[in-house]
Amino acid sequence: MYIKKEYLLYGIALIFLLVNPALLLAQNIVTNSGFEIGKVGGLPDEWRDQKEGGAEGNVMLTDREVHNGKQSLFIENTNNEGYIHPNKSVEIQPGDYTFSFWAKSDKDIEFPAQLYNETDWSMLFDTSCSLKSNVWTRVEFAISFTEKLNGSIQIGLTSQGSLWLDDVELTKKSELKKIANVKIWDTLSPIQDSKLKIKDRTGWKPFNIDLSKPPFDNESSKPKGDLVLENDFLIVAFCSELGNVIVYSKSGQKKAEIRPIQLKDKEAKITKCVLLGTTDDNAIIEVHFSGKDIDFPATFAFGKKQIIKIVSAKGTGGLSISSPIEYGIVPSFISDDLIFDPKVYAAKEMINIPSERLFLGLLSDKDSMLLITLPSAKQDIRLSLDNTKKLFGSVEVENDGQNVYLSLLDAPGIWHKEELKPFYLESDIAIKWKRPFPAKWITPLYEDGVKTTYAFKATKSKNDGFWRAAVGYYTYPVWFEGEKAFLHTSKRVPPKGDTIIYFLERGGTPVSISTPVDIIKATLDSDTSDNILDPKGRRNRSLTRPNSTIDTATCEVTNQIRRVFEAGTEVEKAEYIKGGTEDMIYFLARENDRAMEYQDFAKEMLNFLSTVKISKPDQKPFIEKMESITKELMSAYENEKENLKDADYAKKLAEETVALTKQKSPDNLNAFKRLKEEWTGMGGSVDDLNRTLHTITRKLFQEAGYECVDQPETVRLAEDIRRLTIECLRNPGSYEIWSDY
Repeated sequence: MYIKKEYLLYGIALIFLLVNPALLLAQNIVTNSGFEIGKVGGLPDEWRDQKEGGAEGNVMLTDREVHNGKQSLFIENTNNEGYIHPNKSVEIQPGDYTFSFWAKSDKDIEFPAQLYNETDWSMLFDTSCSLKSNVWTRVEFAISFTEKLNGSIQIGLTSQGSLWLDDVELTKKSELKKIANVKIWDTLSPIQDSKLKIKDRTGWKPFNIDLSKPPFDNESSKPKGDLVLENDFLIVAFCSELGNVIVYSKSGQKKAEIRPIQLKDKEAKITKCVLLGTTDDNAIIEVHFSGKDIDFPATFAFGKKQIIKIVSAKGTGGLSISSPIEYGIVPSFISDDLIFDPKVYAAKEMINIPSERLFLGLLSDKDSMLLITLPSAKQDIRLSLDNTKKLFGSVEVENDGQNVYLSLLDAPGIWHKEELKPFYLESDIAIKWKRPFPAKWITPLYEDGVKTTYAFKATKSKNDGFWRAAVGYYTYPVWFEGEKAFLHTSKRVPPKGDTIIYFLERGGTPVSISTPVDIIKATLDSDTSDNILDPKGRRNRSLTRPNSTIDTATCEVTNQIRRVFEAGTEVEKAEYIKGGTEDMIYFLARENDRAMEYQDFAKEMLNFLSTVKISKPDQKPFIEKMESITKELMSAYENEKENLKDADYAKKLAEETVALTKQKSPDNLNAFKRLKEEWTGMGGSVDDLNRTLHTITRKLFQEAGYECVDQPETVRLAEDIRRLTIECLRNPGSYEIWSDY
């Protein structure tokens, strides 16, 4: 019998896949990834091209250079400006992926590879790639997604040169193993010591009861000893004689103890501990903490994740969560995080902090982070000092009947503290810490005397130029080389005190690892989590004129116009130059509008503080400090106002610039150079002003949080100030603060 060759090969391949079912799950979701569909000289099917920031050049198929098959995608940047790249839409399902492609360049080059969310154009992945001249090289990265989304792949050039791409793939890895259900143990005798070796289960028995028929609250649902719950991440022990619920890491290390605030530092027991029910996702335990004349009922829900839900009765006060916390953090996703260092408050026994529904504790072992999320806004948080150990000893949450979620994130080196030594100045310093996994790792460093959040770059750029308005270029201070972390402090970002390195968000993080943002989304309703994370508010506002002719900022546009005058083609390109002046007028108008937004905010804040000072005279010292910072916004504007000019002045410059295109003259170039100084002077002044105003507003946001710690009433006032401040800080311009801040 004769069998066609192609059928035989198909059958062999099918058998191979059936024997190796994991391979069926390794799916490349990029269609036409090898650029074989489409005509040479045009775009590949299902791909688009885009030129940003004045980029000029080509994106097209070629058959002259290929890595595989018959065609590749050729990208050419001809003017050393902006960003030219192809776009490819992909439908992404949750999971871990490998993002890879083959690339070749005509010279040693660096170029960006990015992936955006097409819903709000937020950045999902952004890294810099390096190539050696004329060598096909495979580039590969790990990237993960926890939600279904439509993505846009963008790979291209930001400098002059040529780039060939082939076999662009986003391949989903094999599915992870299913997380096991909660195990429930009966210790058969009460736990007597919180330091016991919790992993030694000698004498314990699985606690299996029939919960199919009510009532559940009977003798069969009560353990003979203590109940211990276990999943793939945590062990939670309900210790009746100790009067605590103790949270251990999976390795058996004690991380936290939970009991009512009313019973803190008092003799207490758990007098009732009943398993109310189990599902595939949760075990639900009713607990009664008891002390002298105190009975505190609470319900604990514990599922497959590292999250413990605690519900207590209204009118019973709150919970004390004891844990060795080296730094306490109140995260912010629009401005900078508040970072509380116990050494600063050594003279106090307790401090009150803004809760804003989140608290992150960095534990002293450097291997754990404790996250508390609060569905209700009306829950006060305090930190108690353990001055013998120079730590925060506990977190107190006045939840009063509201839910509290406690989560433990655990991994070796999950956060790091680094002393910024004087000799670090203007040097590339490789620190000893290495990141344990990919994420958006961040660190707060001082810029202009204000703590400023810097995210670690995936690699150090060869030209290491990082631009700040009115400052110029300097070295970006933090980046990775592989897993190793590097710092470069400077006069702009000085080595001052200690800094910490930690993470809140995903950044190539495997799906098997949870981030604080994942916990926020899992424990708070979608409206609340969206309000906290505020993805729309984090996007920089556009300062670019719709359908712009050249570019955005005055320096970029005038550089392009100057080249026209240098070439002596100003008459032929009169419309191009006119369009450039319109680009700059639009840019200056938007920047001046933004400066006035800060002035409106300052007036609103001063009015608010003035009113509050009358109604809350006991808060006068705190209010006056906030007034003093707010007035800095108005002073900064007044000091720069003369240099800003106005719209009429910009129109006058435009008329004078366009007039030079009416007739060729050897004097045109020098005349334009003088006008260029006027244009860039206006742009530079408003850029610098808005950067300064952004910094002062962030200073107000931070100082409100740090100065309120003595009284709960001051905290509530600080939270009002911070809410108003956040509204002003939303959607900054790209010259105020960098993107993905």
